[in-house]
Amino acid sequence: MSGLKKRLSGCFACESRRPGDKTFTRSKADRNSIWSGSQSEKAIAVTGDRGPQIAADWLLSHCNDSTLDQKTCQEYILYLCPVGPLQKQLADYFEKTRVQCGWNGAHAYFPHITLCHFFKAEDSKIPYLTKALNKLQEKLLKAPGHLELEFFSQVNFIGLLVQKCYYDFLEEIVADYAEEIRKVGVTMDPRRQQLHMTLAYQYSKDQHERLLRYAKEIDLNSDVKWEFRLYSRDPRAGECEVREVTRSYSSNNEDELELVEGDHVLADPIELSNSKNGWCKGISTLTGSVGMFRIGCTMRTSETSTWTLHKSLMVVPATNMYNGLSEGDYDNLWVGEQDDIYNKLLKNKKSEENQNIPREPRCLFVMRHGERCDFALGRDWVDSCFNSAGRYSRINLNLPKNMLKRKNYLDFIKDCPLTEVGKLQARLTGEGLRDASVNLSHLYVSPALRCIQTAHEIVTALGLNLKICIEPSLFEWLGWYQLGLPIWFTPDELIDHGYAVDRNYISYMVPTQLYLDETVEHFYSRCADFTRYILKKHEHEDVCNILIVGHAGSLDVCTRQLLGKAPRSVGGFHEILPYVPCCSMCCCVEDPLTKKWRMKEPPVPPITHVANKKYNWKTLI
Repeated sequence: MSGLKKRLSGCFACESRRPGDKTFTRSKADRNSIWSGSQSEKAIAVTGDRGPQIAADWLLSHCNDSTLDQKTCQEYILYLCPVGPLQKQLADYFEKTRVQCGWNGAHAYFPHITLCHFFKAEDSKIPYLTKALNKLQEKLLKAPGHLELEFFSQVNFIGLLVQKCYYDFLEEIVADYAEEIRKVGVTMDPRRQQLHMTLAYQYSKDQHERLLRYAKEIDLNSDVKWEFRLYSRDPRAGECEVREVTRSYSSNNEDELELVEGDHVLADPIELSNSKNGWCKGISTLTGSVGMFRIGCTMRTSETSTWTLHKSLMVVPATNMYNGLSEGDYDNLWVGEQDDIYNKLLKNKKSEENQNIPREPRCLFVMRHGERCDFALGRDWVDSCFNSAGRYSRINLNLPKNMLKRKNYLDFIKDCPLTEVGKLQARLTGEGLRDASVNLSHLYVSPALRCIQTAHEIVTALGLNLKICIEPSLFEWLGWYQLGLPIWFTPDELIDHGYAVDRNYISYMVPTQLYLDETVEHFYSRCADFTRYILKKHEHEDVCNILIVGHAGSLDVCTRQLLGKAPRSVGGFHEILPYVPCCSMCCCVEDPLTKKWRMKEPPVPPITHVANKKYNWKTLI
């Protein structure tokens, strides 16, 4: 925490990154002022310890916050949250019931399973809270199978109950976390009632059947992954109604709030209902300012929209085996004819024998994409190749013969395709893997178009029927995207263009979890977490050769911590990038006995060729 506080001082003297915004503009004297340690700690805690620049922005925007010097602790809570198709159905249910049946208590939150009661922690204890959560990662990778939910309803409540074995597993995890944070003086009470997910409560009786009917439309067998998350909130949020600003408003009087679209306002629900002139007293979460606001410029929204996510870990089901037989095999072993019983016993015996045969060492290949259009032809290549109507012209033979269709051709600026040379580089790499008899079993790819095209060429050259799993957590460092993420092709769009994308793959991370103010350290953690996840996921496979297609930095960030090394510094990270040309590859192999990883020479030799500068025939005149 102290190191981050020191880095904050360098951010406070900088100009606001939102010039002209009244909310963020301060005088030169204010910008050069010294902020106290407690204020810095508060900023770090409230913003989720996501880097000095975000904390600095928060302090600049809260210069008129009367609570800035008050010792008010954030409230923290542990949630188990669904990710994937089931989460989409649940979110659709929440939105549908809000519109069709009106607001009920469940709409104040997103779909989740509450694991503990809210607990408070001093701002200085934030690093310990996330560190304690990291210690649970190994246990979370050994979850007891898939979490099963079943419908439950009674008067004024509709929800989903968690099965008993998972209840015990989660109870143990939460107890371990409570014990860890107790060591630093933070007290947390685990939830003592049946774990469940609330779908609806605090609604009128006449809406019960309708809400229940909508709930029964949810397919509980849909694909889903679960994330163990630590959130925090302003303690005042639990006592207030949260309103989202839908229309900006410029204040005319000193006691009025300046409303910025997208901001959230905390207001007393009683004062809101008793308001007769359309005005109410509220607190801006963007600035911390208190004042009167126009209710008509806002709409009620979920309380969780104002919360801060501090840490998220994936829960991965373990494969349980007992004496060589899975539970399912044992339960069904004595069902059926005598011949069938014999076949099952023989099959399981062979399975036991196979377990004693040393399997091939697992290999992880990480490579960079091929040559990209903007690096080969310049950043203005889009302006040169497209007219105002978006019609494409191939002005250079190294450009694609046919450009992919997308909703807005300007999206190619941030998400450019491979050049024809780039495709050749990827194809040669694929042929090299084929000649080396490398049999890939899994393919994980960054959502960038250039990476997907590289993966496509490799799979084609290998002649494999291998689907591409698009993984947002493999995208490059977000420090290069301060103005916003690229708009990527969707899996369905890529499939329509002929790419073999796995539309059923549930990504480890979704794009909304990518923070633009990510530090290099966080970038290393993001990619290392995903690498550990897929290696654990495919741990028991006989043949496991995983290929990751990413960016120049991917070769280091996906493997460095796997090899037991610490993440590089910002300077160290930038130093290695020029030494990773297009389609470079690294290879890590696991020792089957010690389970330790080492780097070895890749099975594919490098690709070397000279640069071919742009030719202008007029130089010969």
